[in-house]
Order: sequence, then structure tokens, then C-alpha cells
Amino acid sequence: MKEGIIVPLTGLIVALGFSFIHLSSKHFKLRLFSVNQFTSFVGGISLAYVFFHLLPTVQSYEHEVMETFHLSSQNASHLIFGSMLMGIVVFYFLELGLKSSRIKLIKTNAHTSGIFWAHIGSYFLYNFIVGLLLSHHLFETSVTALLYLVAIGIHFLTNDWVLRHHFESLYDRYGLNLLVISVLLGWGIGLVIMIPHTYIGLIEAFVAGGLVLNALKDELPACRGNGLTSFMTGLVLYSGLLILL
Repeated sequence: MKEGIIVPLTGLIVALGFSFIHLSSKHFKLRLFSVNQFTSFVGGISLAYVFFHLLPTVQSYEHEVMETFHLSSQNASHLIFGSMLMGIVVFYFLELGLKSSRIKLIKTNAHTSGIFWAHIGSYFLYNFIVGLLLSHHLFETSVTALLYLVAIGIHFLTNDWVLRHHFESLYDRYGLNLLVISVLLGWGIGLVIMIPHTYIGLIEAFVAGGLVLNALKDELPACRGNGLTSFMTGLVLYSGLLILL
């Protein structure tokens, strides 16, 4: 009974933290660092989190996948990392759409609006899935919950910057509110709908793929000059935290 109360509450606190990050992203100002240095630092944190936490986590579902789908160990591993690869592919095509939309932004407002809603829809779905996972996530300690909040939260922050850069007025008017409620909505529905643990693992692998792609496309290309130092700082510091904790 105690665990059933604490786990959802921890997930709710993290979900509220994500919503707060979205709300405060407009007011977040870089004073001590350049945008290049900050995004590179974020890239280091994101990759450290993927390789020292998310990958071992999704790999731990191998035995359950074997039993659920009656697969060998090797095929179960293929299914898990295939789901991760699918996350990379899906979000790669979404990124291609965003790049092509930059040309269309010079056309009518109707075109701009359609492109905007297409991208908000994809980010809404991504946030919703993260919230859904939160309702099933078993955080071992409050520290691990905090590390999760930081790693995914700064990833959301960079997404906010990208969306606001391309669709400032539409994003501030509609998109921000949708992303604020998306994680909470996913968390709430996750409490009501019972999803088998095996499928939670595959969904988590899918999200890990999206996180890897976003880290590579948004943060790593910024590693020029001091950006490289910032990237290595984020990578080493967060890797050390995850290994020690």
C-alpha cells in the first residue's frame, strides 16, 4: 500500500517539474554561458543519461520480452533495440519535416499554421508518452527521480527553444499550453490504463531513440570552440553521477 502511494506521487512531482520547465522556458536567459556552450552541455548530459541509464534499463526488460513473445535471448534483444531504432527513425523524419518547413514559413499564414500544428502534434505525442512512462516508473530514490527530471527536462527546454524560434507567436499562444498539459495528461491516463510491463519497456526504448536523435541533432553539432569543453563537462559530470549513484 505504501509503495502504491509513493510511486505515483513521485511521478506526479516529476511531471509537474516538466510542466514548470515548459512554462519557464520563455523566461530562461543565459547570462554566464553562450547558447552554443549551453546546448553542448545539454548534449553531454543527454548522451550520458542514455548510455548509463536508459540503455541498461531497457536491456533489463529482455527476460520479460522473451517470456511474453516466446523469443530467444538474441531475438528479444533485437526487438528491444529495434524499438529504439524505430524511435530514432520516426523522430528523424519529423526533423526532416521541420527543416523543409523553414522554406514554407515565408508563404501564407495558413501554411505556417498547418506546419505549426503538425510539429506541435508530434511534440505533444512525445511528451504524452514520457508522462505515460512516468506513471509506471519505479524511482529507486528521490535522487534518481531528480536526475531523470534534469536529463529529460533540459531536453524539453531545447525543444521549446526550437519551436519558439520557428513559430514564436503561435507557440506562445497555443503550443506552450499544450506541452504543459501533455505530460500531466499522459501521467493521468497511465494511472487509469493498465499497460503490461513488457510494453512499457518497448515504449521506453522508443523514447530513448528519440532522445538520442535530438541530442545528436540539436546539441552535438554546436560543439565548436568552447562548445566542446561544455559538451565534455556535461558528459563527464553526469556520467560520474549516474555511475556513483
